[in-house]
Amino acid sequence: MLGFRFHKNAVYRTRSNMSLDKVFDIRYIYPAFATVIISILLILTKEWHGKHSCDTTVGIQKFHTHQVPRVGGVAIYFGFIAAWFVASGSISSLIGSLLIASLPAFVAGLTEDLTKRVGVRTRLIATLISGVLAWRLTGYSINHIDIPGIDDLFTYKPLAIAFTAFAIAGIANATNIIDGFNGLAAGTMVVCYTAICFIALQVGDIEIVQLCLFLIVVTSGFLVVNFPFGKIFMGDGGAYLLGFMLAWVSVMLPMRNPSVSVWAPFLVCSYPIIETIFSMGRRYINQENPGHPDIAHMHSLIKLRIVNRYFPNLSQSIRNGMVSPFCWAYALIPSSLSVLFYKQQALLIVSCVVSFIIYTVIYRFLINREQKIDHPAQQTDKDYICHVITKTNLDP
Repeated sequence: MLGFRFHKNAVYRTRSNMSLDKVFDIRYIYPAFATVIISILLILTKEWHGKHSCDTTVGIQKFHTHQVPRVGGVAIYFGFIAAWFVASGSISSLIGSLLIASLPAFVAGLTEDLTKRVGVRTRLIATLISGVLAWRLTGYSINHIDIPGIDDLFTYKPLAIAFTAFAIAGIANATNIIDGFNGLAAGTMVVCYTAICFIALQVGDIEIVQLCLFLIVVTSGFLVVNFPFGKIFMGDGGAYLLGFMLAWVSVMLPMRNPSVSVWAPFLVCSYPIIETIFSMGRRYINQENPGHPDIAHMHSLIKLRIVNRYFPNLSQSIRNGMVSPFCWAYALIPSSLSVLFYKQQALLIVSCVVSFIIYTVIYRFLINREQKIDHPAQQTDKDYICHVITKTNLDP
């Protein structure tokens, strides 16, 4: 059976019966190959499906200059199916459960990629359903956040499940928000999965280690094709899928391991969370629809203010890809701190504040730099871009 209700007793049997030398083996290569091959096939066959699958070059957030398939999520999902095939025992069942649970979020995102007609609210509901399904299939939910008084509320199971579902939906949506340039979201997910993997390794949760390794190799398989030239995009389907997977391993890690603070995985996920908070606040202050796209994200400003300024002679696709390493470097800061302080709640909370301050400093630096426009629709959007970036109330 592909999915099942995962019981906690199996966790401890897995830890005691499996040694680390059996964790790292050649089977992890196969899902990566599957993802790469399917990604390449989607690129080579875009003449057949491009009418529906290719991303337009028109729009405020469109920095690419030619149509690109935005259905890389299909390759990623099949990569996870390959991981389910090559995995064994309880880890195979766990991957199967997550494949089933992720379907509503993935399908909603993929449908938006193909039709451009699925609203943010519909996709949010789909990710909420995925969160509830994940609880139903694995048995895990957030039952504490280590805040006195609030933790008592989580003894009421429906509230714990609802909070978990909203947390899952939030991180999945946040992942979609940072999916702005070649390799940005995929590389950030690799950083986050790796941090969770290291924490799991320190506490001896070999099953989470294995799961994270599969997540890393599948995402890296897509990254090979996506970065730096942007031959294929993961699209909303891929972003919601990877975001859901990150959110769920972030739920499972502290719930399975009491020595891990719930603030550790929160810190791991803080880059997309902070980006989302800034975006919502910016749009609220500017009296705009929270779901309205703009190019005042940190990654957009890096492209406009740094990459275009210092690397003007490089091709557009290379410059789009050059944004991502800057963002990966920032994502490494909270992820590294979470690995160091995963048991120490006070230090983790301080690290969350520090990460927020660093983001704010970077954002202020970018806002104050001289603007250089490089956008395929710059004749149409230039006035809007200047308006959005130079508004005094945009500065957080």
